[in-house]
Amino acid sequence: MQPIVNGIKKQFNACLRFERVNAHSESQWQILISPIGTPEFALLDSSKNILYRWIGYTEKAEFVEIMGPLCDG
Repeated sequence: MQPIVNGIKKQFNACLRFERVNAHSESQWQILISPIGTPEFALLDSSKNILYRWIGYTEKAEFVEIMGPLCDG
């Protein structure tokens, strides 16, 4: 997943903020998203509401489908 994640960060870094969260270490982000699987990715809005969640192996196209429209406008 790391090459996909790195590519997504590079592609969307100008319009989205990325945070890496260790599901096994308690932190504000870990508590906020309450991970239910690994790997897991969550897209939050500025109010920290979960907009979308990916669980397990995820293709780059699945991220681009959701994140793309957020960065186009």
